[in-house]
Amino acid sequence: MQAEAGRGAAPWYREPWVWLVIAVPAAAVAGGIVTLVLATSGSDELVRDDFRKEGLAIYLDPERDEAARRVGARARLDLDATAGSLRASITLETSALPREMIVLLSHATRAEYDRLLTLRRVAPGEYAASLEALPHGHWYVELTPADRSWRLRGDFRDGESTLELAPPPAG
Repeated sequence: MQAEAGRGAAPWYREPWVWLVIAVPAAAVAGGIVTLVLATSGSDELVRDDFRKEGLAIYLDPERDEAARRVGARARLDLDATAGSLRASITLETSALPREMIVLLSHATRAEYDRLLTLRRVAPGEYAASLEALPHGHWYVELTPADRSWRLRGDFRDGESTLELAPPPAG
């Protein structure tokens, strides 16, 4: 009778319930490790409208928009992807045009795509700079003189090659 009882008992590792009890916590640990790896690798910083990085400071500056309104600033940007150039036609009603202008092109969702360009005057009211092809997406544009006394802002999407910039309405 003892021989029959010894034959019926299987070792612990042959019992399916033991593996089920071990598998649930093991799956939770593996899922936690995968989650940790995904959370710590490849984080994307979002770029929001009306904000600009300058060093480590991020700030909102509506006074520069008001200054653009006071000087009567208007601009037209022409992006030529095939020629790799950016041209700007700028008019000011109450002050002289600067020698250089700065353009900040900020991708709406990917900060690593952002570009900062210096436009040099090529003719009265006309500025130009070379530009690499831009990745697809939604782009925010800020145009400002080198002294950053005023700015014009706008945005464009894939396929657009001309952008009209004007100060936002007062209020």
